Parts: sequence; C-alpha cells; structure tokens
Amino acid sequence: MKPANTQPSILNRQASIDNNHLSIFNIQSKSAFTLIELLVVIVIIMFLAGITIPVVSSIQTNAKKGVTSAQISQLELALKQFESDFGVFPPDSYTTSDTVISVGGVSIPRDDDLNTGSKCLIFFLGSKFTFSATSFNDIYGPYIEFKRTQLDEVTGVNFTGTGTNITIEGVNGLTKVYQYEDPFGSYYSYVSSSPANNTASFDIYSFGPDKSDNSGASTSDDITNW
Repeated sequence: MKPANTQPSILNRQASIDNNHLSIFNIQSKSAFTLIELLVVIVIIMFLAGITIPVVSSIQTNAKKGVTSAQISQLELALKQFESDFGVFPPDSYTTSDTVISVGGVSIPRDDDLNTGSKCLIFFLGSKFTFSATSFNDIYGPYIEFKRTQLDEVTGVNFTGTGTNITIEGVNGLTKVYQYEDPFGSYYSYVSSSPANNTASFDIYSFGPDKSDNSGASTSDDITNW
C-alpha cells in the first residue's frame, strides 16, 4: 500500500492561511482613514466648534446679566430699608469732610476710607448699628447679608471711626472696608449725591460685559436701575 501524499494538503492549508492574512489586511486597509478623510473630519469639528462656542458664550453672558439685575434689585430694596430707618439714603462718600448722618441725636462716625460710593454701599448696608443713648436705644441693620465670595477687601483699609453712644459692627462683624463685585468682575457703581438719572433717590449700576462705564452711550451694555 502506498503512503498517503500529505504534501498537497499542507500546501493547501498554507495557501488558505496566506489568503486569510491577505483578507484581514484588505479589511484593515479599507477601515483605515485616509489623509483626506481626516482633514474633512477636522474641518467639520472646527465648523461645529465655531458655531457652538459663541452660543455657549452668549448663554453665559445672558445668565450673568440676569444675576446682575437680581443683585441690583436686592441692593435697591436694602437701600430703601436703610432710608426708612435713617431718613436718608447711604451717602456715596462719608469722609470727615462730608455731612454727618445721625439718628435720635446719635451720629454715625465718619472715616476718610469711605471715600467712594462702592465702599459706602457695602459699609452702610452690611453693618450693624447699635445705638445706646438714653434718649435713643435701638439696633439697625445689617440690611443685606453679603457673602465673602461677593466682596473684594480693600487692602490695608479699616473702618476706624469712633462715636458716642453707638457701636458699629462692620460687614460680617469685621471692621474691614469692602467693595462689591458684579458677576463680570467690576465693582457696582453707586451715586446718591446728585444722581444723574434717579434724581430723587440714587443710581446704581454695573458696567456690564465690557467692564466699561458707558451708561450714556447709545450702544451701552451697562445694567442699571433706571
């Protein structure tokens, strides 16, 4: 009996393996990206980013505008409550050369560090005033609770004014002087001495997204209470 010829079978099996390798290689070649396809994908991604980024930025800006308007409304309410107690709105300057504020014959001490509307706004609305005169004994304020994250401390400045028959606890119980930042990173502006717009009360406004004081311009993006 002649031995079986296994050589052709081995060769056929090897050919089958080689064909499988070629088939896999062809599939891989077909599934890979060409340089042109990659460039097309990159262009599409850049196009979508160009559309999406401005939209997201606009949404964020509008959200900040909404928060700014809400904060101005909150400040307005606190200012009116202060005026109800003291008979005047907080001044936009309260240095030793400014008119003193008094209630029941008790004067609030002045301080040369309170020389801007932004500083006075926070000091008068955020402080607690305890009057202890024989003829007048009462506690006023604070009129608004400020979060530390909302305030910017004026470095090296403290309220040091002292008075008779009155104790003042500053913002959050501290004697520091602060300014109030709007969501865009600028300080709120406050004017109660001869305001240009609300002549019977006060002007309070934010510089808005461009952080520039251009409330009088036709293209102004300032956020105001008038």
